[in-house]
Amino acid sequence: LAYANKDSSEDLKNSQWIVYDLGGGTFDVALVKIVEGDLTVIDHEGDNYFGGTDFDSTIVEKLIVPKLESIGSYSNLIAELKSGSGRYEKDWYRLLYIAEEAKIELSSDKSAEIEYEMEDNGDEVELAITITRSQFDEVIKDKVTETANMMKKIITRQSLQPKDLKFVLMVGGSTFIPFVRTHIEELMNIPVNTDIDPTNAIVVGASWYAGSKQRVTEIQTDSRENTSGIKVRANYEKSTQELEEMFSAKIEGDISNMTYRIHSLDGSYDSNVKPLQSRILEDLPLREGEFNLFEFRIMDDRGNAVPHNYEQIQIAQGRYSVAGQMLPDELILVTDVVGTSDTKLERIFDKNAILPTRTKKTVEVGKTLIKDSNDNLKVIVVEGPSSGHYLSNKPIGTLEINGEMIARDLLRGTEIDLTFELSESRDITISAYLNGTGQEFSQVFNPKERDVNPSELGGQIIDLENRITEEKEEAARNNNHTMEKGLSELQGQIQGLILEVGKVSEDSVTDEKFQLEDKKRAIAAEIYQLTSSKRADSARTSYKETRDAASKLVKEHGNDQERHHLREILAREEAFLNSNNPDMIESAEDELYTLKYQILMRAPAFLVSQFEHLIESRISMNDQEQANILIQNGRSLIDQESWEDLRIVIGRLWDLMPDVDRDSETGRMFTGIV
Repeated sequence: LAYANKDSSEDLKNSQWIVYDLGGGTFDVALVKIVEGDLTVIDHEGDNYFGGTDFDSTIVEKLIVPKLESIGSYSNLIAELKSGSGRYEKDWYRLLYIAEEAKIELSSDKSAEIEYEMEDNGDEVELAITITRSQFDEVIKDKVTETANMMKKIITRQSLQPKDLKFVLMVGGSTFIPFVRTHIEELMNIPVNTDIDPTNAIVVGASWYAGSKQRVTEIQTDSRENTSGIKVRANYEKSTQELEEMFSAKIEGDISNMTYRIHSLDGSYDSNVKPLQSRILEDLPLREGEFNLFEFRIMDDRGNAVPHNYEQIQIAQGRYSVAGQMLPDELILVTDVVGTSDTKLERIFDKNAILPTRTKKTVEVGKTLIKDSNDNLKVIVVEGPSSGHYLSNKPIGTLEINGEMIARDLLRGTEIDLTFELSESRDITISAYLNGTGQEFSQVFNPKERDVNPSELGGQIIDLENRITEEKEEAARNNNHTMEKGLSELQGQIQGLILEVGKVSEDSVTDEKFQLEDKKRAIAAEIYQLTSSKRADSARTSYKETRDAASKLVKEHGNDQERHHLREILAREEAFLNSNNPDMIESAEDELYTLKYQILMRAPAFLVSQFEHLIESRISMNDQEQANILIQNGRSLIDQESWEDLRIVIGRLWDLMPDVDRDSETGRMFTGIV
């Protein structure tokens, strides 16, 4: 944005280019387009755990440490440097600083000298080495190539070719590195633009972005000097291509006999003194290509200024404005699949959604939550592709509601109204209104907060390896050589990952654990995609069985609304059955299962059979006294033909069953919502 608003940016009209941001701690790349003065980010990729500091650590690991080990008697020096409790942890930070200085020097010189003194079992080891630019280029080459692959991914995803882009605009301190500039230009075959200072472009651009936001203010006048209690709400665009801007304000409070005046500070415009009304509108003329400053004054009946904090209006004419911050990936709600022990993903916000944004969704309680119990419901939000699996996405936040928090029992099937609000800084507020109790719970989550335990990560990776082994064996039995080959490649990657995680200490001071966790999730997503065809075949078979049973029930006992719902599902059947997306098929089956269960729970014969089944199983129930009371009550309700109350008793009896028995009926609930 800082570049777009340069005076020399006239040639940017109706153009698109890539912004390549390689800073100290992160890498981001964005596809940008300007149309009629509006700058829009069309797509973007990035790595939160790769940046210029990784180049520094590469110099230390690949060039400095080998030399230290050759002249000293160190054992496992890298681990001792990176560990928070390691013997040489302080040396790690000092060496990173020295490496950064050498990196900066290599941006202008062909070589850099490094000198360092370090303890070795009580002795001092003196290091003196020369690092050449070619050595540095070689050790960072793979990482720079990875950044180019992200750029190519965006271009391909948007069905573009390099010739469609004007240039690659480079920002961030690490783009001073000559190799980064030349290598990216060679790989992308797109001109590299370095006209803007990489070190301050981000902060200048952020300032422009803040300045281009629509101004909406609500100011309370100073009650010590003015007892009127006036509120002013103003609205206008702070950056525009137009030669006039509409300034509007809503005035609340007692404004009798008050006046207002708006005038430009250069004297080119004056609204003159006008009576103050509850709503005011003024077309403010703007000087082309300049910052236009206006003063907004309110006067009382004696002509004295009413003090307020909104004294100046600033509008930039002819500058580019940004459409808004964008969401880097999909945000997804995790819910249970009824009758299984698995989950499904439901998209809440699309990738590249403009922030801030808000949406609502209604779910149902999948299991009865007893008041004062230790059981809970979880509203889980993750980030990543909705076509993947829960485990292959990044956790963002979990709103947990347990039995001790609710006013009364929350019965299975009760609706929960969920609201998701996402701020420009990507803080997400998850709110849940429980229709069964009238309570609302809310919590704010920051996506930047993240912790990874190397031991737990190692366990998750081993679980993935076990799954790959099982899937490979099944693929071999079914002579599915394509899947078997793909799984073998992933198995090699996962085994390499196990070795990498084994080298990371529990108190590592580097970003390695985060980088490895990202790799783990990427492999999990590939496993899920690779086995999706097998799951799709299984889902089709299961769907058809559920469809036949549900169709029969609807025909015999369904109402008009249920018949209409069934016709809607069947009308979509061709689309999802012909797809290889098991989630679409499972979602349709879930609808049928809910429809089927809804009808069955109205049928007296089904309720009685459920009740009798539970009577036979009462010996295994957790609370025998409570079970006997409920069974006695249920028998009485059957005699009275009070079927709705019997349904509630059945739900309470199921809750007394041991987990293994209850799960066999409904499937283990991971979130408790469907």
